[in-house]
Amino acid sequence: MNFRLLKKHPGVHSAKTKRELSLARRRGVQVEATLAVLREENERLKARFDLIRQATSDGLWDMETNQSNQTDADNPFWWSDQFRRLLGFCNEQDFPNVLGSWASRLHPEDLAPTLAAFDAHINDRSGRTPYDVTYRLQRRNGDYRWFRASGKTLRAADGTALRVAGSLTDLTDRNGILSLKGYAEEIIASLPTGLIVVNAALRVLNVNRAFCEIFGLKGEDDVFGSTLDAILPQPGLCEQVRGVFSDGRTLRGIDAVLGEKRLRITIAGIRLSEEDRRLLVVVEDLTEEHRLREKGRAIETRYRDQASLLDKATDAIIIRGIDHKVLFWNKGAERLYGWTPEEAIGSSPEQLFCNDPDVFSDAADRVLTHGEWRGEITHWRKDGSTLIVDSQLTLMRDENEQPQSILVINTDISERKATDERIRHLALYDTMTDLPNRALFMDRLEGVLVNAKRHKQRIAIFFLDLDRFKEINDTQGHGVGDQVLIKVAQRFKSIVHREETLARLGGDEFVVVAQAADQMAAAHIAGRLQQALAEPIAANGHAFSIGVSIGVAFYPDDGTTVEDLLKRADIAMYRAKALGGGHLTYQPEMSAGLAERMQIAENLSRAMNTGELELYYQPKIRLATGTVSGAEALLRWNDPECGLISPAKFIPIAEARGMIGTLGKWVLREACRQMKAWQELGLQFPGRLAINLSAQQFEETGVADNIQEIVRAAGLTPACFELELTESALMGNVQRAIEVMHTLKRAGFALSIDDFGTGYSSLAYLKRLPVDTLKIDISFVRDMLTVRHDYNIVTTITGMARSFGLRSIAEGVEESAQAEALLALGCDEAQGYYFGRPEPAHVFAQRWL
Repeated sequence: MNFRLLKKHPGVHSAKTKRELSLARRRGVQVEATLAVLREENERLKARFDLIRQATSDGLWDMETNQSNQTDADNPFWWSDQFRRLLGFCNEQDFPNVLGSWASRLHPEDLAPTLAAFDAHINDRSGRTPYDVTYRLQRRNGDYRWFRASGKTLRAADGTALRVAGSLTDLTDRNGILSLKGYAEEIIASLPTGLIVVNAALRVLNVNRAFCEIFGLKGEDDVFGSTLDAILPQPGLCEQVRGVFSDGRTLRGIDAVLGEKRLRITIAGIRLSEEDRRLLVVVEDLTEEHRLREKGRAIETRYRDQASLLDKATDAIIIRGIDHKVLFWNKGAERLYGWTPEEAIGSSPEQLFCNDPDVFSDAADRVLTHGEWRGEITHWRKDGSTLIVDSQLTLMRDENEQPQSILVINTDISERKATDERIRHLALYDTMTDLPNRALFMDRLEGVLVNAKRHKQRIAIFFLDLDRFKEINDTQGHGVGDQVLIKVAQRFKSIVHREETLARLGGDEFVVVAQAADQMAAAHIAGRLQQALAEPIAANGHAFSIGVSIGVAFYPDDGTTVEDLLKRADIAMYRAKALGGGHLTYQPEMSAGLAERMQIAENLSRAMNTGELELYYQPKIRLATGTVSGAEALLRWNDPECGLISPAKFIPIAEARGMIGTLGKWVLREACRQMKAWQELGLQFPGRLAINLSAQQFEETGVADNIQEIVRAAGLTPACFELELTESALMGNVQRAIEVMHTLKRAGFALSIDDFGTGYSSLAYLKRLPVDTLKIDISFVRDMLTVRHDYNIVTTITGMARSFGLRSIAEGVEESAQAEALLALGCDEAQGYYFGRPEPAHVFAQRWL
């Protein structure tokens, strides 16, 4: 419009101008209305798109294709929120809207082909190249999942791509389900049992390969759509099938005959839904099983008559097939091996009783090749024990001379073989530990010494004696002792080397010979032997701590004969035992006085069984009245060759040799026997008879029970006796001593502490010990009238006894002045030569009873 003309001619053009302005305003209103409609439609489309985007489980994507390189990682790309969620991302910051966000998560194997497919689809102007690919993407947590991506491209008239969009579907779970379905279908198809599925009209819907094979069908198509009665024309079968449809039960074990085939059918219902039901028909072909069963019956009939005769044989008679399976098993075989015919028939002898597969295989080959085989072979019984049999195998043939079976006759020769071996073994080995015995050891040692002399070698002889073993025998019995010896031998065996010889000489004595051993090597060997017994030995529910004393002698230093070497190793062992255990090497000075000590120990062991030991009785006197309050039993030994041997001489030897426990039991039994004898004579014994218990006795396991048992066995009660214990016996293990003493006290025994004041200080424990009497040692009484120190000790002990409510008794009183002084100090009782010497039982009875 020409504004200059308007200004120049305002009147001429004013009406026209007004019309034009009015028209422009109307057009503006129309445009505004159109824009409003467009905006409303756009909002409607956007809402519909958002709803679709939110409702779909697939991821959506979109890209404008105006870039020169369509697969550049920086190209702008729009990803829907569901697309991000499929990969485990939340928003655009986690997963930016660029192509690289997606491309960087492609599996390395899928990256190139996927991008190539994307590029080919976009650049194909004909639009014939689709974009429908499957690939793996890595989720945010690192694992890969399978996805299917499909897309469409908007193109210009010339085919140029303008925009591409598409979707992403997660296939992982669906692939797994399809894989599992295929796997299940393959399993069903491969089952050896025939399967068909029928509907309510009894028409076949599915069938597996095995079913077709059983019925001789060419393929599955031959049976699809057929009715069940056409395939299985078995009377009553269809009625049974319909019954399953109506009540839903499962029918098993339906036997059917189809020509020569023997079948077993099972029918089960399958409910897919309330309206949709199916039946599963399972068919097993038992034709071969039936044939074998019939064949077995024929064989069984054939052998039945023979079996009745063969059962009477004492030998094991077995018939087995060419496949070595047992066909016949007579009573002799059952008695010999333990398996019943029912257990044996059908099994292989190799499985049952042949423990040498090579021998079994060799015998089987030979009998099939040569017709027979014979030999001695070791078998096992059902209970696991072994036996040796003389086995004879003979090949049996049928009427066509074809191998049919093998006749086996086995004779048990175990006892004969065992007897021969037993005779040889008994002569050379210890029956308990199975170690070489003295005879075999001496023979071997002779050979070792000859070889050592030839090669100028040193030989070490180790003589072993167990510590505290006698205590086990005495308290637990020889049965438990034997168990311990067996386990000790096993311990020694486990540490003895090949070049060393271990033997048991008898009792708890063992010996080891080591060749080419010097002092250092001997020390190592002795250490090994001691370490073998470091851990307690378990037997009969107890754990026993056992040590070993070892004496070592060397060839040729300490002797050149077997006898000299053993003797000197024995001497060193006893010296080690006297020192508390361990090992010692023989030294010449060890032999000084040994012969006498060994002779005393040997004689003492004999004396307990030959009546050489005797108890003397010394009275105890009440100082206030001068009457007898009891007596003490004292052991005496009158050796037929040496005469009276002092207890001070033989008691230490008994302790060193581990004999004191046995000796103590002898004393208690003899005291009980004498007490019972006096009672039966009508003699009244005043008070209690005191018996000494040694420290070694008190340490024995079960000492309280053993003492009570001995007293009960004699028909007496603990009220007849007082037990005297030394301080050393109590202080070794105070807590245990207190427990044992309480047991004895509750049983009714009186308890006294012997030689009080000479051992360990027991004042701290005296109030806890359940004792009745303190016995003042003779060493204090003897010089109490001349030595002020001894007098003060006696005064203190008597005062202490009164303070604790105990009686006091003094021993070794030899003159009246001592008795008077003791009475004045408040001592209750005394014993000693002044009142009476220890006397034999008959003399004591005449004088004091």
